[in-house]
Amino acid sequence: MVKTYSEMYPQGQVQVIISAPSPKSERRTLDGKGPVITPAAAEEIFKEYVKDLKNVHVFVSPHPSPVTAAYESLKVLSRGTTVVLGASKKDNDWKRWSYAGDWAQKQNLGLDIVNPEESAVDVTLKPDGTPYSASNIRDNFDNWEKIKADIPNDVDPTFIQNVFNSL
Repeated sequence: MVKTYSEMYPQGQVQVIISAPSPKSERRTLDGKGPVITPAAAEEIFKEYVKDLKNVHVFVSPHPSPVTAAYESLKVLSRGTTVVLGASKKDNDWKRWSYAGDWAQKQNLGLDIVNPEESAVDVTLKPDGTPYSASNIRDNFDNWEKIKADIPNDVDPTFIQNVFNSL
């Protein structure tokens, strides 16, 4: 999804905001027994994913909610900035941003928030035609066999394995 937005808006800046989950919503394996995926580890992995995309910036927000983290990041943008809030068309993911325009207007931010339904992108497919799954990676990051197909071909799998092994 990040690569798609990077290519759609080559003159713009794509921001990947990693939230800092509270202890109740930490990123753990599906069985809950594995180590926690820390925001720092997620940032390291995302930076590897986007290393060749010059208009992408990855950072960790102090906010535990990804939606709050995104909304708070809007407050520092210059008036008149056009904003596309990243979302996929899968499961109407874009609906999480359906009130962003109204919120920005009430905050008097002066931003042009693109209709999220119109800017949502299709899910990226793996070579076998099935969608890449971040959820599968989050749920099974301690089982390389279950997640290796979800690592894009242009990402060094050894790097990802080393990050996961360090947790």
